[in-house]
Amino acid sequence: MVPRAVLTAARTAQAERLGELCAWLAIPSVSADPARADDVARAARWLVSWQRAHGATVEVRRTAHGSAVVLGHWAGPPGAPLVVLYGHYDVQPPGPGWSSPPFRPLVRDGRIVARGAGDDKGQFFAHLCALAAWRRAGVLPVRVLSIADGAEEVGSPGFDVVAGRLARRHRPTAVVISDTERAADGAPTVTLSQRGHVVAGVEVDTGGPDVHPGRLGGAVVDAGLVLAEILLALRAELLEMLDGETPGRPDVPVQVRPDSAVVRAAGGRSTTGPDLDERITRRATLGVTRLVGGGRGGALPAESAARVDIRLPPRASPTVVVDRARRLVEQLAPAGTTVRLRLIAATRGLETMPAPPLRSAVEAACEAGFGQGPVYVRSGGSIPAAGMLARAFGIDPVLLGFGSPGGNAHGPDESMDLGGWAASVETSLALMPGLAGLNRGHGVAVEGGKQETEIFRSVHRVRPRRTLPGRCGDLEQRWPVN
Repeated sequence: MVPRAVLTAARTAQAERLGELCAWLAIPSVSADPARADDVARAARWLVSWQRAHGATVEVRRTAHGSAVVLGHWAGPPGAPLVVLYGHYDVQPPGPGWSSPPFRPLVRDGRIVARGAGDDKGQFFAHLCALAAWRRAGVLPVRVLSIADGAEEVGSPGFDVVAGRLARRHRPTAVVISDTERAADGAPTVTLSQRGHVVAGVEVDTGGPDVHPGRLGGAVVDAGLVLAEILLALRAELLEMLDGETPGRPDVPVQVRPDSAVVRAAGGRSTTGPDLDERITRRATLGVTRLVGGGRGGALPAESAARVDIRLPPRASPTVVVDRARRLVEQLAPAGTTVRLRLIAATRGLETMPAPPLRSAVEAACEAGFGQGPVYVRSGGSIPAAGMLARAFGIDPVLLGFGSPGGNAHGPDESMDLGGWAASVETSLALMPGLAGLNRGHGVAVEGGKQETEIFRSVHRVRPRRTLPGRCGDLEQRWPVN
């Protein structure tokens, strides 16, 4: 149970915390854009400073990729269980279609609109606000290691090494990841499986220059048609190979969305076939996310290329899929043509079923925060770090989704509903005492910063605000204290 003083501390600070979230959201920490590297580092420094200001000991680990993983050590009673909270502070490129600047947060129709509001700064910050309230008004009943990834949106390269090193020092009772959406308004959601993911480039080079289609069309190999044939063959072959892969059966009822709900989520895009929820959560798919071709002035191009996104059933092996795809591409290359499959990223799928005591703690926390227990779902997405943490610590993570349904993560006008965000904070508040009674093992606490490595020294102090900064300063809604 959450002490009254802790709950009041969280509620009275919510407007201030939202102002701080706006400041963090205003930093364009786009990990996929090298030109934004300084902004990604600035977002990390902001997080270091904020956690230190609220009582955490902070260290930063660099991956071989060069990204910064920010670790916050939140002290609890000696010998208390250790809880790992994972999130990420990098965001997707904004892309077109926004009705307001993506890095100028504003509140509209009860939602905070900004890139990263739901994926994942808003969700992760809800947990941090809960920890700050416990520190301010009480004694945190568990020890917490918060892990903020700076490269999740590009596949978390090198994060597995960081996770492995952490596992040698820490034995957490639970790993909680909040980087998924709620199934519906007011319905916190636990995701039980995620599909695997392969991203690859297919490149075709027929040799020589682009040519006039009237003079040499029919005599030369058409790079565009070769690419099209390869893509269709890959889709047919891989989907047939993976058709027999089926996920395990969980111990709880799993919500299956009706086709009409998936069609609405598609936002006007045409859809294919029945059983759409199964298609997007359990089955394999191959999609083309980028096509390059076309000669200048209507010429037949000598080269063509595509980027493919392959989603795998949770238990499928990415290595087997990539090997089969490479062999198929080589077989389909016409004489005198070079065809290559270039692997960009590969992530194993994940099936996770929290043990009954942990599940009970999560359900009770959701009841406290949202007024109802969680919905259990499968997801078609992939969080590379989830599998890395599961393998490193040897326990199933809890994928506890706080993101707004229809929050448009990765799309224009990404948002987080304010009521859902407030309920997320209170869910995290209630989760801590629930996890205090679990007995998986004890982590090794870091005391007084003696174990800190590569601490950011050029950090600024977060100054408490009475009003929300920038365009969030016009927030009319105030949070009830009841």
